[in-house]
Amino acid sequence: MMLSFMKLLPKNAVSRAFGALSRAKIPVLSKFLMRWFAKHYKINLEESEIPEKGFANIHELFIRKLKPDARIIEDNAEVISPVDGHLTAFGMLNENPEYMQVKGVFHSLESLLRCKELAERFTGGIWATIYLAPYNYHRIHSPVSGNVTAAYYCPGKLWPVNENSVHKINKLFSINERLITQINTYDGGEVLMVKVGATNVGRIAVDYKKDWFTNSMPPPANRKVLFTKWEAEQTYPYTKGQEIARFEMGSTVILVCNRAVHKRTKHLFTELEGKDVLMGQALMV
Repeated sequence: MMLSFMKLLPKNAVSRAFGALSRAKIPVLSKFLMRWFAKHYKINLEESEIPEKGFANIHELFIRKLKPDARIIEDNAEVISPVDGHLTAFGMLNENPEYMQVKGVFHSLESLLRCKELAERFTGGIWATIYLAPYNYHRIHSPVSGNVTAAYYCPGKLWPVNENSVHKINKLFSINERLITQINTYDGGEVLMVKVGATNVGRIAVDYKKDWFTNSMPPPANRKVLFTKWEAEQTYPYTKGQEIARFEMGSTVILVCNRAVHKRTKHLFTELEGKDVLMGQALMV
């Protein structure tokens, strides 16, 4: 029943409207929504930076920052988790690279990236999917040290990305709107962070290109074009654990690393699959 309703719902437009409401500063309504949101999702505010006058609206609460010592960045790791969330899946990228949406169901990396040449570059690499629940900290940090060299905008729908939707909607991550960040490490590694939008706001913002917001009006690029590439004209260096983007409601990050990163990795924390992870925690050492 809910899935049938969602099919009829103009999800992107409704999400933009909800986003506008979440950013509105209406004293009584905003305070009520924040209290409900924090209590309903059991948000841990003790680890968060809280403005002197408190959060002005639910949007500020959702994109809250952490206190400087709230997370440990494991510098000895080859790759760290870029977010707090639930590591739902982990796998290798073999010939004709694929990623897994649900156990036993694989989809081509090309469908996720919408670029065959880009997908083929990651043959022999590794991928990991991390789901962010509403209560999670929703800022995104660099999983490696390196330079942002490109970004890719893939317009799409804004289906929910919860467990129920992931199991019922075929190719969900390849359908939903997403923004991809490409980071080149200083020793030949190449990493993609595929940030997937979801119902309610659905906005993704990035630090290195501040005029790009997904699910916005106007959009960051032509929505009739399935794949838009932005190439950096200057150096955008990021250190491991440095903030690089944020979700404004939602969602999921799919981390894709190339063969060079995989070859240098001596230990994969495969035991983390199906468990919660924290930003800064080692995924590959």
